[in-house]
Amino acid sequence: MGLKGLTAICFILHFGSFAHAATKEKTSASSSAATQSWPIEVALDSKQKVTLFQPQVESIENNLITARTAFKLQKDGKDSFGSFLMKADSMIDKDQATVTLRTIKVADMQLPGDTSHREELTREFEKSLNKKQHVLPYRNVVASLELSSLDKKRKSPDLKNDPPQIIFSTTPSLLIMISGNPVMGPSGKYKTPERVVNTSALILKDSENSFYLWALGKWFSAPSATGPFTPTKSNPTSKITMVKDELVDNKTVDPLAGRTAQGNSIYPPGVTPKIFIATKPTELLQSEGEPKFSAVEKTGLLYVSNSPNSVFLETSSQTYYTLISGRWFNAKSLQGPWKHVPGGSLPKDFAKIPTNSPVAEVLVSVPGTPQAKEALITSQIPQTAQVARTMKPKDLKCDGPVKWQKISSTSLQYAENCNTPLIMVNPQQYYIVQDGVWFNSSKESGPWEVSIAVPDQIYQIPTSSPLYYVTYVKIYSTSPDYVVVGYTPGYHGTFVSADGTIVYGTGYSYAPYTTATAWYPPPATYGFGVGYGWGYDSGFYMGFSMGAVMYPWGWGSCCWGGTYVNIDVTNIYHNWGKTSVITGSGGHGMVVNTIGDTKFARGIGSDNVYASHDGGVYRRNGKGDWSQYNGPNTWTPVERPDNIQNLERNHEARATRPDMPHTNRGAAPPSPSNSNYLRGGGGARAGGGFHGGGGGFRR
Repeated sequence: MGLKGLTAICFILHFGSFAHAATKEKTSASSSAATQSWPIEVALDSKQKVTLFQPQVESIENNLITARTAFKLQKDGKDSFGSFLMKADSMIDKDQATVTLRTIKVADMQLPGDTSHREELTREFEKSLNKKQHVLPYRNVVASLELSSLDKKRKSPDLKNDPPQIIFSTTPSLLIMISGNPVMGPSGKYKTPERVVNTSALILKDSENSFYLWALGKWFSAPSATGPFTPTKSNPTSKITMVKDELVDNKTVDPLAGRTAQGNSIYPPGVTPKIFIATKPTELLQSEGEPKFSAVEKTGLLYVSNSPNSVFLETSSQTYYTLISGRWFNAKSLQGPWKHVPGGSLPKDFAKIPTNSPVAEVLVSVPGTPQAKEALITSQIPQTAQVARTMKPKDLKCDGPVKWQKISSTSLQYAENCNTPLIMVNPQQYYIVQDGVWFNSSKESGPWEVSIAVPDQIYQIPTSSPLYYVTYVKIYSTSPDYVVVGYTPGYHGTFVSADGTIVYGTGYSYAPYTTATAWYPPPATYGFGVGYGWGYDSGFYMGFSMGAVMYPWGWGSCCWGGTYVNIDVTNIYHNWGKTSVITGSGGHGMVVNTIGDTKFARGIGSDNVYASHDGGVYRRNGKGDWSQYNGPNTWTPVERPDNIQNLERNHEARATRPDMPHTNRGAAPPSPSNSNYLRGGGGARAGGGFHGGGGGFRR
């Protein structure tokens, strides 16, 4: 198996997968709402029988949802159809693919042919709906939303797009990142051998000034910490082996196992990759031998077919293009020099790439495509949680007395030598954020309590600060017992660019805090092969390229650690355990059946009535024809409801969808035949995870 075959075993982090096994065990406490199917029957005080169809969400502001809902009212044996506007607080659990509605307000009651009972119906609906929680499938919420409803809320941070150093290799290769120039320090409790502190990889120096790297289950040696590393001809001393075993067992370092979730090596048998060591932002592109090109159907583009990376040749200009961390770069040679290409300057053929193409995943990074728009919508929907106000932060460590650094453009200061973002607003007011929850104290050393509000100034932290990502964690509401909090993918390093696409990292190269005994790396944009893709049903997702086996640093403990963390779908609030946090209901509104390796989901019940943004009610029959309700027993055919063009998309979201992938951690990735995998999204992730040197990583 060569490099091309390795993409078939890539590990993928999904940003919008919507089907889950019914038996999936929740890792947080479940709310009382049961699995809910749509439409539902609603009992009114007036004893009228009402059928409520699945709401179509029109906007989300923080966790406040506005939705238009169609209903059927049965009275005296006759059916009448109407709609109303619903506003509700929500608990959004992307991990369980549910949106739970709470504290519902009803407005703008529309009932063609009957205007005398609108106020009465409004009161009755509101009272009845608030008797219990109601659950929407997360997938359908995304399908209902239009980008225009979110544009005014979209952040356009001041991102940098300077190209990193880009290495192109025609042999199997491996990139190891060091955070700045190598800094030597003790290896845990041992003064010797010394270890390179400012990397998650294990690089040791023996008494004869030889350096040893542990990767892929074997030793490599070099005359310098920066290489060149080659496989050792003889094993290092027994003490070095003992130190390695202890540091790996204690998860102080990343063993760089280079294996898939199934335990298989990412490299073919007998192949030892070339080792590249980088101390500045760097990305690795590679091919299996000299590049081979295949045509992209219906375009003038060629792609490098024997590479796991997204590398193209635009034939009319003979220019190469590559996609790194969601950003486009081009060059006249694969050896560079490379320069950034704004999305609006991409050749138009990129937007013409067919969705069934082997390189269709790059569509999510092409401005204006449906895939890019869906990614923008999903990136602005928060993951929410209800947090007990009695909860306390954990494992807050600093390397000696706190060292304060000013945050530019603000009066704030942050602690550069602590493993958790610690912010001083003034000498009597301090804040930290851990796993998506804010805490505050009157002293830098605590005691800490769950915050019920965060000063506005914190949300003015600029992208030039390594703590910028904390501005994506919000507090939505409070009560005497709990706080509702949430975060959007910016907390994990996924941002909306000025091009209208999502990108990874701010592009800034922040300075790390490193001593002989502690290393706190800032968030990094490059060096880890991060990329985005898109697939049917799974929405947009994130992957890591083969050859970049290290976990990304920073971004709210996004990607490093003992398990594969799914940036948008996996719920970081599970890290707090079962008793402190409630994140959702677990109801899906669909049945999932398995036949072989294929998952089939179907909606429960008849749910073919929809409400448009203007309050109109529409119905779709089995042939795909639409009709509009104009009064009792009156449905008027319409050629195509162009004024409510997203209704067809809503219908598709409710309909049967095959091949809906699991989002369970450790689940096998989708196969390339589903056009749902990431070129450059490799599963080269070491098993086990690590805590980091000295004081560990920032959360």
